[in-house]
Amino acid sequence: MSTVELKNMLKEKIDGLNEDYLLEELLSIIALESNNNEAVKIPDVHKKGLAVSINQMDTGKKTPHHQVMQELKDGLKG
Repeated sequence: MSTVELKNMLKEKIDGLNEDYLLEELLSIIALESNNNEAVKIPDVHKKGLAVSINQMDTGKKTPHHQVMQELKDGLKG
């Protein structure tokens, strides 16, 4: 099936939709695909947090996964 045929089928289906949530989901999917070609811009505040985390990891200041999971479970219990 050609691109033109697929677009026409999609347009027909969209024209038949009356549910806002479906239209919003379709827009979200299209927006995600459109943004795939753009470089992700990380805000400076997040870059600083990542730098701190990487430094902690490099200097051995890290918590094993099983310990984090146990602390989460304990926190949910109490």
